[in-house]
Amino acid sequence: MKFTGTITHLSQKGFGVVKNIQNNISYFVYGTWPGDSGQFEVIDKPLNNKKFAYAKLLHLMQPSVHRQTPECPHLSLESNACTGCSWMIADYTSQLEQKRNRFVYAMKRIGFDSTQFTTGPVHPAPQIYGYRNRCQVKTDGQQLGFVSENSYKIAPIKDCIVLNDSCRKLLKTAIQQLPNPKWKAGAAQDWNFIELDDEMQANEIAINQKRPFKQGNTSQNTWMQAWLKEKLTNIPCTGKVVELFCGSGNFTQIIAESNCTSIIAFESDDNSIQQIKIKNFDKVIPLKCDLFDPLVWEKLQQPVNDAKILILDPPRAGLKKHKGFFDRFKALRTIIYFSCNPETFARDAWFFSQNNFSITEIQLIDLFPHTQHIEISAVFNRPDATACLSSVDIS
Repeated sequence: MKFTGTITHLSQKGFGVVKNIQNNISYFVYGTWPGDSGQFEVIDKPLNNKKFAYAKLLHLMQPSVHRQTPECPHLSLESNACTGCSWMIADYTSQLEQKRNRFVYAMKRIGFDSTQFTTGPVHPAPQIYGYRNRCQVKTDGQQLGFVSENSYKIAPIKDCIVLNDSCRKLLKTAIQQLPNPKWKAGAAQDWNFIELDDEMQANEIAINQKRPFKQGNTSQNTWMQAWLKEKLTNIPCTGKVVELFCGSGNFTQIIAESNCTSIIAFESDDNSIQQIKIKNFDKVIPLKCDLFDPLVWEKLQQPVNDAKILILDPPRAGLKKHKGFFDRFKALRTIIYFSCNPETFARDAWFFSQNNFSITEIQLIDLFPHTQHIEISAVFNRPDATACLSSVDIS
């Protein structure tokens, strides 16, 4: 089925949305931007929603005023093209606007109205190419690249212009090792993965070896650390701080430099906990814990019930376990939340708001230009959060 139409907005996953007036169904279309007019064709891609379906762009009749020619030669509408930076089709200012729109939509959809939060401009990336300090590629021993959104197969690449110089060199070194029978996928696998980051050497390139997690954009991560330092400086009496999903200490080191009295940092990964212990931050007690355990808050009762501040930087799933949370954090007055997922952030923010916390600041940060991803830094406070927290009665 073919039809014509105009892309009106972007979906939460970054696809263009166009309505077919013939059947009143809206279609998600990869590789399009608001304002694009063209001819589309419905494609057979599963979607459990009768009001929506998928289509592909056959012919672009009138491009959006924000559309541009992508710098990357691997980005196209071909079925097996790389889809890692699908927003490279639009100018950067428009990308930032759409990222902000995605966040605002998620907040309003969960129940917030515009009087409950204020969202300023997205903090832009100082570099929109050459910024990534790590990546994960896939290989079957014959080719190497990223998995295409359109085909779910490896989209082979020869270079990646969003990687920084160190990672680009590592990528080219890996490509030069093809074909490689040692990298051949097993019978039950479509591919193996290779993780690259700018702190490794070429002789460390290996399949299926996880590297320690770190934020993928060094300059933006430094900016977020400075933002956190400023927030902690403005809190008059911090008391005990609990950090959830501390990783290997990206924000822990900033918290340790504040005027807090102690820090308990929780993380599920053994290697990350070991790294924090090696770094030996002042006032920090690192503890291993499965923060997605259904009984997690009962198990954490003793360490956290007198915490004044909570700082968390969870994966895309967010905080997730809400039941019993505030029964354990009895002295909590301030929450500083870093999120990479607007939808789970909105869910958790709504949970906080239902427990008498209000949003006092939101800052959006673009860590990954040319993608739909957006980082959120936010501060939540209870009404009496400005009072000296050491006087809180937790009995």
